[in-house]
Amino acid sequence: MKIVFFGLGTVAGVMATCLYELCERSNTPLKLFFIVRDPKKARSELHKAPKLLNLSKFLQVKNFQQIFKHPKDFPEIFNADVLINSSLPEFNIPILRLAEKLNANYVDFASDMYNKHTLSTLSFAQEAYHKKMVKKKNFGLINIGISPGVTNFLIGEKIFELQTLAPDIEFKSISIYLLEDISSRQIYFSWSPVVALTELEEYPRYFEKGILKKIEPFSISCPMEFPFCNSKIDVYPIFQEEVLSLRQSFPQLKNIKIYTGGGEVELIKNLYQLNLLSKRHIDCIKQDISIEKIIRLALPGMEKPKVIEKAVKDGLISRAQFAAVAEIIFETRTPISRLITTVTEKIGMSFHRFRELIGTPYAGTTYIGYPTGVAAAVLFFYTFKAWENDRKIFSGILRSEELPALLGFSRTAQVKRELSFYKIDFSSTEQTLKHTETENFTALKKMKRKTK
Repeated sequence: MKIVFFGLGTVAGVMATCLYELCERSNTPLKLFFIVRDPKKARSELHKAPKLLNLSKFLQVKNFQQIFKHPKDFPEIFNADVLINSSLPEFNIPILRLAEKLNANYVDFASDMYNKHTLSTLSFAQEAYHKKMVKKKNFGLINIGISPGVTNFLIGEKIFELQTLAPDIEFKSISIYLLEDISSRQIYFSWSPVVALTELEEYPRYFEKGILKKIEPFSISCPMEFPFCNSKIDVYPIFQEEVLSLRQSFPQLKNIKIYTGGGEVELIKNLYQLNLLSKRHIDCIKQDISIEKIIRLALPGMEKPKVIEKAVKDGLISRAQFAAVAEIIFETRTPISRLITTVTEKIGMSFHRFRELIGTPYAGTTYIGYPTGVAAAVLFFYTFKAWENDRKIFSGILRSEELPALLGFSRTAQVKRELSFYKIDFSSTEQTLKHTETENFTALKKMKRKTK
């Protein structure tokens, strides 16, 4: 398996390390190429995995445009099985276009959610290449990682399971709740603070009765109970890939929302509500700088892996957790259509064993970077193996929630077992909300009473 990464940060480093382990356990030959601007800095992301570092090759370029414009000048990328965009979403289409030319598969972690095309079409730009990838019998696996990625994978599994058992089931709503929480004596960001600011400043959007609606940031909240968490956490609506992806895959879903909460979210919320993220403050405009710009300049950047590792060892970071819970509400009827039963199913996952990474090749990664990279590796690896067996079925642009139906129950369970091996725990509960008589059944009972 020959894999070409465009960029190498924390998440890509985790993904590459996990892929190395998966390939080693399955006796799959592996070649890794990393296209980066600074090979020395890139190598530091793999400092805990010397075996992986020895078989990896680094290609230094000033910018990716050199490769996009003149791919023939870079023979290292030829015969690649997959091109992975582990850089910014703005490179999704150029890398996907390159993968199509090179007859390779494609993977990315996220999409540009806020451009005019996405908001007007309610679809991802990558989907324009679906037919081309189908024709080539290759796949483009988009928006993978822990969330989106495994979150939607679990939802897809549950929908596939329910529809298989009860084909006449009617889904009413899906709500996703994310937790990104860390307890530390200093501020450590799991993602780039600038990216966090941009995402949490955007208008939250959600589907209600099939219509995409938006509200003011942090204007509403609700308490949520997460697995392996001692108390309820306030969560706030946001707009992420999960919402559009689920709507694309399951058009029958009319109500889809996503919320997030935790320490980093509370920090951004406080800045927002104190008007410290305003770009229009009068006094600042006069000085040709906004409070928001000052905040962005003052916020610390993401720490290097060695710094995070030392902070955990020294007890500066005492606890960290990423969790996701999906609440699926659906209705089902009895065989003779006498009653409509409304049911809520909650499926969840949690990575809460952050301190156990010390002494492993993953030490120094963040509590979100680790599950994101591991999840991306596992989802891609098992998709690739299935694609090798049936290139026709596993072709085109694929979303993670589509995978369970394509993989089937057995291989889907295998994916979850693999993720459990990497310290990601799963949970599932079911609750019957109410029983409602159908109109026909109610009328039938009244007729019987009258005849008596």
